[in-house]
Amino acid sequence: MILVFLSETKASESKMKEFQQKLKLTQGIMVPSEGKSGGLAMIWKEGTDVRLKSCSNSHIDVVVHSGSSVSSWRATGFYGQPNTSKRHISWKLLNSLRKQCEMPWVVFGDFNEITQSEEKVGWMERDARQMREFRECLNNCDLTSLGFVGQRYTWCNGHLGEQRTLIRLDRMVANEEWRGLFPEAKVYHVAMFASDHCLLVLCLQRKVFSRLTKRRFLFEAMWS
Repeated sequence: MILVFLSETKASESKMKEFQQKLKLTQGIMVPSEGKSGGLAMIWKEGTDVRLKSCSNSHIDVVVHSGSSVSSWRATGFYGQPNTSKRHISWKLLNSLRKQCEMPWVVFGDFNEITQSEEKVGWMERDARQMREFRECLNNCDLTSLGFVGQRYTWCNGHLGEQRTLIRLDRMVANEEWRGLFPEAKVYHVAMFASDHCLLVLCLQRKVFSRLTKRRFLFEAMWS
């Protein structure tokens, strides 16, 4: 199965429908952008049993029914508040989602925050309180990092010299139950030259990614 989450789409519904047709992922949930900012989408191929739990301008929460020996599991696409003063709203939302049901759970997206200073290089130092509050939120939700293969940082501000900044803003985290369902799961950070963020690819089986990399991957300008 293929499940794609996009944040900050900045796209109209018609543009997103056109994009879905190109990828042949015709099913999904879209949270419209507000003018030229925001916008979320979770899309998948017709025939995949994905059911919406809830959504907002900061998240899309679904349950995936595999229809096989693997139990159903929960997937949440998440977008953290870009405004530092409102970051606590994101952690309140994530804690609220955690309390809604007990099942294998994976969360992915742009959290707009880091857990430790080593996840950022360049320009100003990250506030220690911000990082601590993010770590506490993940701990409270029983979510731990799935790790990654590839480049360390997922976002670059595009500047040169002293103001150049690299940060690991995007990540995938999961609870112990989900990790037990997919012990071979791997996260790959794939460089995207047309975007300031890199692409995160989660493969539930190790052999899947090697097949995907044999195909040419085309980046859509709207993703940036």
